Amino acid sequence: MAYKDPETERACQRRCYRRVTDERLANDLCPKCGKTAPEPGRRLCRRCGERRRAADRARYAKAKAAGLAYGGKNVEARRKAARARTKRRYDSRLAAGLCTKCGKRPPVEGSSSCEPCKAARNARERAQWDERRAAGMCGVCGAPSPAGTARCDPCAAIQAGRPSRKLNGRKRYARRRARNLCTDCGAWAGNAARCESCARRSWFRSAEHRGIPAWPARFTVIEIATGVDHGTFDSEAEVAACLAFAKLGPEDVEIVSDASPMARFTAWA
Repeated sequence: MAYKDPETERACQRRCYRRVTDERLANDLCPKCGKTAPEPGRRLCRRCGERRRAADRARYAKAKAAGLAYGGKNVEARRKAARARTKRRYDSRLAAGLCTKCGKRPPVEGSSSCEPCKAARNARERAQWDERRAAGMCGVCGAPSPAGTARCDPCAAIQAGRPSRKLNGRKRYARRRARNLCTDCGAWAGNAARCESCARRSWFRSAEHRGIPAWPARFTVIEIATGVDHGTFDSEAEVAACLAFAKLGPEDVEIVSDASPMARFTAWA
């Protein structure tokens, strides 16, 4: 049946095609040929699927040679579909407790990515930052930046409005403490602020395991001929003043210091 209006005719054809497709799918048949069952996990049968894939590859190669994106299809529609697929994949991995990038490992606490994916992303961002800064551009967006600055004016204004890293660290500390997690690594810590391994590492980094404190040395002046103790002084300048006042030379006295000979090897400032 022919229609005078082309749009009406195309709408009628689409309704017929949809009705036939639904009937074939309901009967577990390939919606393209209606003869055999679809392949497992696919919509078309093997023969129709191979023909469809070959036609898609040929069309894509022809469009690519002509400089067209997405095989010559509607660019906005393809990008919208790609964003929808990415959103579904992100939500499914997040709900399953997996890294939203690779989907293989659990993410680190407070993030949606695992440690290897975070390290790879940080390396890419650092390389991009260094490349842009070497070219005299804004390290964030790549726009020209004023001389001597790492960010352009809009990116600098955005950065100024963000909370500081210190504030974020305090929030992370409070969030982990409320959940009885280690404030350093996010592992279970019970009623303690750190887990056993982090607490041990913090203990061995403390002053108790870094040697004896380097207390200021004091000097005692003893006259050799008479054995008279001229007093104890806090600095070499005071010792020199004492010798000048007593009219004694360095060869006339013995200067005793309470500083340990191993102090410079074992002490910390």
